[in-house]
Amino acid sequence: MKLNRKKIWRFIATTLWVGAGVCLVVFLIAAMRKRDDKTCSGINIEISDVKNNLFADKNDITGMLMHMSPVIKEKPLKNFDLQQMEKTLEGNMWIKDAELFFDNNEILQVKIKEREPIARIFTTAGKTFYIDKDWMRLPLSTKFSARVPAFTNCPLDKTKWNAADSSVLNQIQSISDFLHKNSFWTAQIEQIDYTDKKQFELYPKIGEHKIVLGSGTELDAKFKKLYIFYKEVLAKTGWNTYSSINVQYKGQVVATRRDSTKSAITLNQINITNNPTQQINDHE
Repeated sequence: MKLNRKKIWRFIATTLWVGAGVCLVVFLIAAMRKRDDKTCSGINIEISDVKNNLFADKNDITGMLMHMSPVIKEKPLKNFDLQQMEKTLEGNMWIKDAELFFDNNEILQVKIKEREPIARIFTTAGKTFYIDKDWMRLPLSTKFSARVPAFTNCPLDKTKWNAADSSVLNQIQSISDFLHKNSFWTAQIEQIDYTDKKQFELYPKIGEHKIVLGSGTELDAKFKKLYIFYKEVLAKTGWNTYSSINVQYKGQVVATRRDSTKSAITLNQINITNNPTQQINDHE
């Protein structure tokens, strides 16, 4: 008798849970149908992950949406294929991610993450394009010119980049990131050339000399030496005294005067003279 009562109560409890579940589903379906009967009341577009450039602005996004659906406002919500619209927007080279949804006021919210270039590349074959931090090739725009470091003579013409290309791109990204974080060097460095020796050479806006950086590694130490050389040597001898300043070697700067005399300058004590073979130390 007790066993039967337990079974009865268990049956009643199960029936109640099933009934509640069915009711919930019915209510959800009804709510969805009621929402689908509503129409779009407007569009709101937000573009994020952009600091200095807008290669795909709100007018561009609106134009793409209107191309997909000439009528958006007052269009029934059930007639929107938001997933397909997101996919179409992400087909734009400059759009990294698109998220579309309707808020509680039936406004179509369009959230766009735009790709931001970190460098402009000029290849050995004469091609030019931007790259972002994901190494995505980005085309030039007639609307904007990104203020990013320019890298010339880069062996990056292949459709698919290999391991050697990845090494070059890693170094380009490191140099670009360093320059972005240092306003002085951003203003001073005009061009970075990748040489046949697989080294980077920098060309400044002020001074007729090249800066031999070597690889794109240990940038803090290299640019610190270069800054000291600028401050303690060029500021006194003149910006055009040297034709080449090599900072790739640890603990020293190898500078070549315009008369082709080289100076190996170590960093321990500062003692500037007119002797082209002097040793110059700083307080590192």
